[in-house]
Amino acid sequence: MQFLDNIRKMAAQITDRRKFIRHPVDVPIQISPEYLEGHENASMRDIGGGGLAVRTCVFYKEGTRLKVRIPHVHPPFEGAGVVCWHQTLTDQYEIGIRFLDESSASRMLMVEQTIQIEKYRKRLAAEGKVISPEDAAREWIDKYGADFGVNRS
Repeated sequence: MQFLDNIRKMAAQITDRRKFIRHPVDVPIQISPEYLEGHENASMRDIGGGGLAVRTCVFYKEGTRLKVRIPHVHPPFEGAGVVCWHQTLTDQYEIGIRFLDESSASRMLMVEQTIQIEKYRKRLAAEGKVISPEDAAREWIDKYGADFGVNRS
């Protein structure tokens, strides 16, 4: 019976993870349990409307409340989330963090958009077209803005 319950739980997690469009990224972030000072440097693997996936060297069990900080965007993002799934990798863990409040989820969408625009600007630069961050934002929004945020509820 326990085995079937575990299978159902895993299927529900996969379904929940697929409700939102996921955007792969490789961005350094900082996480820590909400009751501790300090932080662990980790790597964000993908982001979407409901939260983010993170690679970490520390095991966090489901239900652990975390502080999330992304210092490399302006303004820096800070929010609170809860571990909603975890997966053991060879030498790390990958965890899913779901935001605890609508405000954090909304602000994360802005962070996601900023990251996507910067990736777009770097791709253009690699192709020989160097443009300012402002021009990259305008171009990206014209090309992809209408589709950004689809399937986010």
